[in-house]
Amino acid sequence: MKSTIFRHFAIISGVFAAYGAPEAVAQSGSTPCGLLTPAQVSTAVGATVGNGEPIATTGCTWSWGRAKTTLSLWDASKWEQMKAPLPGTTKSSVSGLGDDAFSSTMGTTKQFAVLDVKKGATVYIFKVYGVDSPSDQLSIEKALAADVLARLSTS
Repeated sequence: MKSTIFRHFAIISGVFAAYGAPEAVAQSGSTPCGLLTPAQVSTAVGATVGNGEPIATTGCTWSWGRAKTTLSLWDASKWEQMKAPLPGTTKSSVSGLGDDAFSSTMGTTKQFAVLDVKKGATVYIFKVYGVDSPSDQLSIEKALAADVLARLSTS
């Protein structure tokens, strides 16, 4: 079951890799770790987190206990392709976030949710690991997305 989730994650990561992440960081005008404070992440996850740790130049991760959340930035020029169906993945539109947003849920017994939010020329991808419920994962991801979008509107 875990291997199925990781296989789906690897497929999605490979697909996203073709979408131009470095350009997204330049277009967003901020580093991924600079888009959320530890306090914002702590509030969203309900636990204390430290400073974000960069994932190369296009992402950031915050950890608590055995769980973590990540934010990755991607170029939005391939947005329609990102929204396209993938085997074993259910994609659903999410309203009220950015210019457009959708969630992806994959897995059968053990599920994993990802939130993709397009704002301008950048896609912000939120993932939560180590939280069992996909609805809890998505709730955390939505709270983090709202914080990022609020920061972008004041920049």
